[in-house]
Amino acid sequence: MFVVIALGGISLGTTFTIGDFGFILPYMPDNLAPVGISMLLVPMIAGITLFYFGILVAILFEGELARVLTSSFYAGGFAGFIAIFMIIQPVDQKTSDAGLYVLGAFAVFFIYSLLSAISRIREQFYIRVVAGSATIFIMGQVAVQIIRIYMIVPGTPTSDQASLVIDMFNWGFSAAAGIALIGVFKDNRNPYLSQIGGIASSYLFVVAVSLIGTLYVNFIGGRLARVSPVIVNLVPWIQWTGIVVIAALIFTVMRRGMEESLMKPADLGTWMKHVQDLSATKGPELENFTEIITEFVVDGRKDRLLVKLFQFLRENRASESEMVNTLKDLINYIDESSPSFARRGTSQKLQEQNREMRMLVLEKTVGNINSLGLGGLMPQREEKAGIMSQVQLSILDRLEG
Repeated sequence: MFVVIALGGISLGTTFTIGDFGFILPYMPDNLAPVGISMLLVPMIAGITLFYFGILVAILFEGELARVLTSSFYAGGFAGFIAIFMIIQPVDQKTSDAGLYVLGAFAVFFIYSLLSAISRIREQFYIRVVAGSATIFIMGQVAVQIIRIYMIVPGTPTSDQASLVIDMFNWGFSAAAGIALIGVFKDNRNPYLSQIGGIASSYLFVVAVSLIGTLYVNFIGGRLARVSPVIVNLVPWIQWTGIVVIAALIFTVMRRGMEESLMKPADLGTWMKHVQDLSATKGPELENFTEIITEFVVDGRKDRLLVKLFQFLRENRASESEMVNTLKDLINYIDESSPSFARRGTSQKLQEQNREMRMLVLEKTVGNINSLGLGGLMPQREEKAGIMSQVQLSILDRLEG
């Protein structure tokens, strides 16, 4: 903040020009030399202010939205410096107009980042897909307007080169926006649709392929050759390149889809993996019981613990209804999730509360098992106290480590 105040004082209270600092500045056009130094300091003040806001958010808050805001403020510091400098420079009106579009493009990207974070928080992927498609289309229109600013002279006919470039960006980004909507199939159960949706969700790849595809369409239609006749010499290479790219895309989709289809019947899931990894137990002796309990209490992973307890109850001939009723607290337990935007330290307190709640659920579950009269998970009070002490020591070691 002191730097911002100092720069503001220099900008408003002095008559320095850019030429006075030419020996320490990078290359600047000669016609900028008599311009006041405020033309550089004002964008710097804006960029530093956004950086400062990003630092404050990172220090004071935490969560998914806080991380998005922090990164957006940092990126806004760079984008704001460039855009504001372009807008306020007095030399070229075209650059000033382009600066407005750059600033608007960053605002659109900032909104997309927030919507993308909201889609992750609410686990509604379609929000990100729709926002991404709209963002691609708007960015394409921004690019078209910037091209118009620099390639079209008012009052003169539009050249073939400018018309070709504008149409390529217009149709390319429009096609990319449409393809991006296919990303809604990313979580589809059909492996082929899921693979296609995953490709469509890679926005940079989609935009690049769409622009290249638009260029290829113009090449096939002969428009590219009319604008640049020398391109005719590259016809065989361009044709075979297009064929290879299309074949590679088809092969990638088919191969991954077939792999997922073939492997799916053999995928036993994490639950059966735990069952396979655990050796058979005899009586109440549970192998690696302390490690499994620690994994649940510290990390919140309950799969292995549930497998162990189900095995124990089945070996002691508990009925299915008894097993479900006995372990229902552990089965239904879900950690309280961290807030998406909260004061710094909230997540740590929540983790401690979740650990305490897991311990209570564990103690209640052990009590339910012992109440069945199957011999008891920990039949002797001294044995139970000893095991729980080992668990607590193991938990402390994990937390300190």
